[in-house]
Amino acid sequence: MKRHYFEVIVCIALLFFIIPLKIGDQDRVEAHFHTYLQNLNRSYNDTIYQQKLHAFKIIDSSLKTIEELNLNQTNMTAKYGPTKFSDMHPDEFLKINLVPDMPNQLRNIFLLPDLFKTHPEDLEKIKKAAVQIKMPLKLDWRNKNVVTNPINQHTCSGCWAFSGIGMIESLNAIRTGKLEKLSIQQAIDCNIYSDGCNGGNTCAFMHWMKADRVKIVREYQYPLKLTNGECKNLTTDGVQINRFECINLVGSEIIMLTLLAQNGPLAVAVNALTWQNYIGGVIQFHCEESPLKN
Repeated sequence: MKRHYFEVIVCIALLFFIIPLKIGDQDRVEAHFHTYLQNLNRSYNDTIYQQKLHAFKIIDSSLKTIEELNLNQTNMTAKYGPTKFSDMHPDEFLKINLVPDMPNQLRNIFLLPDLFKTHPEDLEKIKKAAVQIKMPLKLDWRNKNVVTNPINQHTCSGCWAFSGIGMIESLNAIRTGKLEKLSIQQAIDCNIYSDGCNGGNTCAFMHWMKADRVKIVREYQYPLKLTNGECKNLTTDGVQINRFECINLVGSEIIMLTLLAQNGPLAVAVNALTWQNYIGGVIQFHCEESPLKN
């Protein structure tokens, strides 16, 4: 089987917004909580009920602000409301679903001291290219059959593997003309710079692939288990990378658009703490570093 080499560019976009809290009427909140549980067909024992009710009071107190955000909603902006995560305390949501301190995780990986080093001359070249080339008014890589379907990762905090493998699948498909599902589980089990379903980051994942000349095999050869497992050393051929970049592009949307148009889909890490009540659409708010979600 032919070995494929291509460039992988990883861009870090960090998104953040703030929802102010205001405690509302307790009876109204508890009645709303009962309706919420009925709609989701959920029930709890007394202890868990009180914990969930307390968390729901925190979320419920944000509904006025959520309504204000939705007042300015268009078909191009985000929409917020109650979700299946709305009865989780924000700290619980952070611990289970996000990567609380990814920047410090990266700094603690001694082999990657300059992983986020940005080369201004490279960014300037991309900016000039954005002016010189004719950018498409609309581009959806899904319509070109180079993007695999999204996968529910459930409680496996391996977003770094899902996003990284998804990007590699797309770039490989653009280069070869063949869309293949690659093994996320191989990344979860074998990447020495992550803790599998307990957390990791896409940048260190790319470094591992390049430094160790790792070949990612097809999904059917190493199926997804959504839990940490022992690394299987497969001798079969797979997809490799020979170059990647992991850079902070906050406030550099033109560069991101250019990379998307010229190279293909990007892997991004975003601050998703307030996505606890996110329903859909495009988030357009301020940016912060952490906590992150790929």
